Amino acid sequence: MPFPLELRSVRLHLRRLTADHLPDLLALDADPEVMRHISGGVPNTREDYLSELLPRMLAWDEHPFGFLAAYEAGRFQGWFHLRPSVADPHVLELGYRLQRAAWGRGLATEGSRALLHHAFATLHHPAVDACAHPDNAASIHVMVKCGMRRVGTFMHPRVPVEVVRYMIERASWPPAAP
Repeated sequence: MPFPLELRSVRLHLRRLTADHLPDLLALDADPEVMRHISGGVPNTREDYLSELLPRMLAWDEHPFGFLAAYEAGRFQGWFHLRPSVADPHVLELGYRLQRAAWGRGLATEGSRALLHHAFATLHHPAVDACAHPDNAASIHVMVKCGMRRVGTFMHPRVPVEVVRYMIERASWPPAAP
């Protein structure tokens, strides 16, 4: 089953990320605070996107999941993804990156819950994980609010530190309200 062209939540419109999003992606990654827990504040460059990141983000025909651009009231807020987990390719990984203006407003939780619902209700996937820099309390809080539990740590190949890993199984979805 192909990944949907779009998903909607109460405030978010999530639609397939395309090459046309490159200016938005570059602006998002240009904020050192957005990149602080990902690359130590170093932004991804246009060349990084063209040579490596966009081809991976646009691999729609390879999987029934992928990257979605996130819009609120017609304005780009960032992106969400479901993809094979870096820690375990038999598990789907949930991830997101949002611009600073979107932080603290529940959009990360709302978008994450929409993707978890899709992973479990539509794809019938057995489990979804997510990882975060151990100092990224906000992302860890989102994972907990989504019903995920900590399952360990691992060295992420694209993050320069050991990250924490959280997971939720389909049998535990939907979680009880926080």
